[in-house]
Amino acid sequence: MIDESLKGDIISPDLSAERVVSILDKASRYWMNGERSESEDIEIVVRLLDRADVFEQHLAGAKDVINALARQAGLFPYYRESNSTADNLARAAHKAPGLINIYFHAAQREVFSLLQSGTNLVLSAPTSFGKTLLVDALIATNQPKSAVIAVPTIALLEERRRRLQKIFPEYQIVTQAYQEIGDGPFILLGTQERILEREELPETELFVIDEFYKLDLTRGDMRAKTLNLLLARYIHTDAQVYLLGPSLDRNPIEQESSTFSFFKTDYSPVAANIIYVEPSGTDPETLAKILNDISADSSLVYCRSPKSARTASQEVISRGYGKENDELSEIASWLRENYHPDWYLAAALEHGTGIHHGRVPRAIASLMVQLFNAHKLEVLFCTSTLIEGVNTAAKNVLIYDKFIDRRKLDRFTFNNIKGRAGRMFQHFVGNIFLFNPDAPTDPEQLDIPLLSDPHSLSEETLLQLSDENLSEKNRERRDAIIERTPVPEDILERFGRYGVGEIEAVLEDIFDLEAEDDDRLLWSGLGSYEGILATAEVLWGKLSFDKHDVRSASQFAFLANRLIKSSSIFEFITNSASEADQYGDVDTKIDKAFNFLRGAEYSFVEPFQLLQELTNLVFGEGSCDYSKFLADLASWGLPGRLKALEEFGVPAPILQRIEGYLNPEDIDESLAIIRNMLESERILEPIERLILKHTLEI
Repeated sequence: MIDESLKGDIISPDLSAERVVSILDKASRYWMNGERSESEDIEIVVRLLDRADVFEQHLAGAKDVINALARQAGLFPYYRESNSTADNLARAAHKAPGLINIYFHAAQREVFSLLQSGTNLVLSAPTSFGKTLLVDALIATNQPKSAVIAVPTIALLEERRRRLQKIFPEYQIVTQAYQEIGDGPFILLGTQERILEREELPETELFVIDEFYKLDLTRGDMRAKTLNLLLARYIHTDAQVYLLGPSLDRNPIEQESSTFSFFKTDYSPVAANIIYVEPSGTDPETLAKILNDISADSSLVYCRSPKSARTASQEVISRGYGKENDELSEIASWLRENYHPDWYLAAALEHGTGIHHGRVPRAIASLMVQLFNAHKLEVLFCTSTLIEGVNTAAKNVLIYDKFIDRRKLDRFTFNNIKGRAGRMFQHFVGNIFLFNPDAPTDPEQLDIPLLSDPHSLSEETLLQLSDENLSEKNRERRDAIIERTPVPEDILERFGRYGVGEIEAVLEDIFDLEAEDDDRLLWSGLGSYEGILATAEVLWGKLSFDKHDVRSASQFAFLANRLIKSSSIFEFITNSASEADQYGDVDTKIDKAFNFLRGAEYSFVEPFQLLQELTNLVFGEGSCDYSKFLADLASWGLPGRLKALEEFGVPAPILQRIEGYLNPEDIDESLAIIRNMLESERILEPIERLILKHTLEI
């Protein structure tokens, strides 16, 4: 247990030369005397580093003492060269190979040695450990011809794409399913869904899953199944596999014959103060007061859902929080003109706060992060979509809710949120405000059959594995599934993650329609409301997938038909939000419109592709073709592949306005054209240039 009196002395404003000598003496004797864990001892050094400049003002040479302690703690990213040749050599030994001016801390160096030897590794470490840096160093050192990296969110995908492109310009960074992989070295980067969307997965020398705890099948969601399917594709190949994630209580690898090693550490190069809010509970009055008290520093406010984030922002603003900023006001006006006049995000910006969740368009969500990191926004209200890996410059994290949507906050996500307080080289020590004292502490158990019990693989996973990668028992199980089902093997291999039983149920419905001479599924092109409704009715009743709060087939058909016929995103959202229906106030309707747009990008597409395959199987090849409808739906009406630029940081309304200047089939060329536009005042409006300079990081 850390000596609280020593922590109090370190942060005390009551300092003198004598007091600093006393604190440093106590900390030096305290260091690694065997009474605490290594992580607790390191925390004291981190706290001293946070106060080094202040201590130096009272005692010349204090920083040298703290520097020596940093070296002893293995905190080489913070260590400054000294007169000690031995210490400087130790620092040089922790240089990250192939990366400029980057040094490992001691635990990173240990893990990197394992990875460099070719070990398949499961790494369990705190959020602030620097697990991703090890991927960069491994690629820089081994220079594999190919790497596949799975990340949990699109927001993180885009951040990683930019990072990898800067570090490895010689590599082709592939993030879109349509991108062809060239002959040179490449890194395939994406969410599990995005990677599996490719018709053929490439062989690879390195396979990485970020946040491997999302493989846990007890989470009960489709994404866990999909991530397991992706792991199944590579776990038995020659690829080196690196699974990185949060601290676990026990090793998830239960197979004695496993080729994986498990490395667990609590080493963290940043520290955090835990502050229990009184009175406890999600009280907006208390939230507003705390935000006013800490307004000098940047703060993330974690909320359970998009609605919770929106409501918390509005309630804080109504209590007088925030300040005006001309730049943010200009951006807010642009949002009102291009998305919806009453969009609550615009109101938040006008008061110096931002909102980030899964329903905010990707380019605008990226803008929120860039504004926050540039200290234009003091507060960012967010959900777990920001927490999962996106780097922010937050000094404070306020955990306002204890749920994720309707589920209680699990320990992994809770620790991920906590880990966002503080950031190396910006905030040695962060602050975590807990509004609900009953933080999750129970040990988490992971159900990952691929790592623990290969004989209990799900049917969906078995269908993704080739015979040579299956035991005799699993081959027999796989053959039995294929033998008993009327669904062709090639369809099961492509769409099996939806479940064999569910696909069979859809197929049975189609056979029933054929028997009744019902041809409503037999359409092509953009379709009509009636045709879209008929297809949606088959899917909504039988197939499990993320429906993005679309509650019925008729609602889907109505919104899909509206999106395809809308001339702009503004038209689609304003019309959807003006409906006199039962779906709530204007804020709720705006959120629902954005949620539909998010589903249109991917979630709705693949189920319709499955239905097309099954319909053509029953009625005959070429009987239906939904590809034009699905392409228009996923692209939000933008021509060609321009919609992909939204992920890169170019908002859809700007793309719609300048599409005539771009090459719809070449994203790289179009992005280069947009960058060139930023140098001129001829095409883009001043506010558009301002937004793009933030989102494209120019």
